[in-house]
Amino acid sequence: MRQSVWWIALLGLVGLGLAQGTKSIRAGLQAGGTFAWVVYAMERYGIAKELGLEVKATTYATKQATEIALRAGEAQVVVDDFVGVVLARQGGIPVQAVYPFSLLTGGVVVRADSPIRGVADLKGKVIGAASLDDKSLLLLRALAVARYGFDPQKEAKVLAVAPPLMAELLRRGELEAALPYWHFIARMVATGEYRELISNAEMLRELGLPTDLPLLLVVAREDTDPEALRLFLRGLNLAQERMRRDEAFWNELLDRGLYALPDRSLLPAVRKRWEGGLATRWDAGVIVGLTNLVQRLVQVAGSEVMGIRRLDPRAFALSVGP
Repeated sequence: MRQSVWWIALLGLVGLGLAQGTKSIRAGLQAGGTFAWVVYAMERYGIAKELGLEVKATTYATKQATEIALRAGEAQVVVDDFVGVVLARQGGIPVQAVYPFSLLTGGVVVRADSPIRGVADLKGKVIGAASLDDKSLLLLRALAVARYGFDPQKEAKVLAVAPPLMAELLRRGELEAALPYWHFIARMVATGEYRELISNAEMLRELGLPTDLPLLLVVAREDTDPEALRLFLRGLNLAQERMRRDEAFWNELLDRGLYALPDRSLLPAVRKRWEGGLATRWDAGVIVGLTNLVQRLVQVAGSEVMGIRRLDPRAFALSVGP
């Protein structure tokens, strides 16, 4: 009896020790964003638990709500674009980009039967973009000015359009070209009704910039526990690797409402485009490439549209913690 009590007490102490050793991190997810896919994968595959990490995820309705949570410390790690992290720092939020999340995988889409064959043909056309400061639109403007002698913002008609509406407006002829988010491009092209005129990677190549620049980055508060953050980034890598190999996972995204498609047969195209957007580099060369890209975008769109005059290298950390 005494031996049993001793074992129970010992197991309790071991459990307490494991609990004390578990690191914790608060992730802010934006509703409809793909960051939620990876965080779900970390939980589904038991990756966080194996690493001794507890990921406390909260979903926020808008990017603005996510920013407020980050400022207040309710969220410690989020995903934002390469300009957003600089704007956050300018706004007094103590954050740094610590890892790439997704490449610039957007592009320009037209109807399959469109007479538009290249960037030059976009002059004078009606173009839909998610917003006037959408990074794909700014990249298109930089390319058009540098290589084709016109600015689509001034010599075409650019309309702010919600990405889910772009396909229908293209079909009806109310738009002649559009710049949807990457997963909408995958869905639209897979139907055969649309084709990709030029990808963001091709635009970067024409501008003489690296084609593997990340659009979205993992952004963390500077006061986040470095070890917890390192474990989280390790978990993110492991989760993405499992996602690449597991077909069942992608069907689960639909079943659980983490993503919605009008037709499940389009899922392989989305999955393929997601995989093509996985970043493989995070080094000084990436920061130089982003700096040069921002300089091009500021030259074309102006600092008022971009919100910044240059990319602050202090907004990026190539290593986490001391």
